Amino acid sequence: MLELAASFGLLATLGAAPAPTLVREGVVGAWSLLSFEVDEGTGSRKPRFGPDPIGYLIYSADMRMAAVLAGTHRPELKSPSGSAGSEAQRSESLLNFLAYAGRYEVRGDRVFHHVEVSVFTNLIGTTLERQFKISGDTLTIRTLPPEIWGSSNVLVWKRA
Repeated sequence: MLELAASFGLLATLGAAPAPTLVREGVVGAWSLLSFEVDEGTGSRKPRFGPDPIGYLIYSADMRMAAVLAGTHRPELKSPSGSAGSEAQRSESLLNFLAYAGRYEVRGDRVFHHVEVSVFTNLIGTTLERQFKISGDTLTIRTLPPEIWGSSNVLVWKRA
């Protein structure tokens, strides 16, 4: 019964002790991005993708994950090749977009994303370590070295 409740993200409601499997199952599901901020280490933060970024983070029960994040102010970029836009539009659109997927594992308060596919090809084959905390239906993630942008980021997600 506890395993079934965990798979639906009900651990906080049930007050279950966070065993490794239960912690992993607490992250399982789809999460919608609320905020994505750069932590400048001075006590202040600034938005990574501007105000109101959008995105989803999905953790499956079979240890797969996918993250897609974007700024809402990106210039129009038409599919399939993006060639209708200027070089500046393509660059600006890419600067405000992140997508990657692969396997994941949870150890304590850390989740490790093993990147298998990414918009940034240099991330393929790397492992991105994230510190996380779940409180009710909110997941807060802090990026840890190696950083994608060279700085720590704090992302807040709401269960979708």
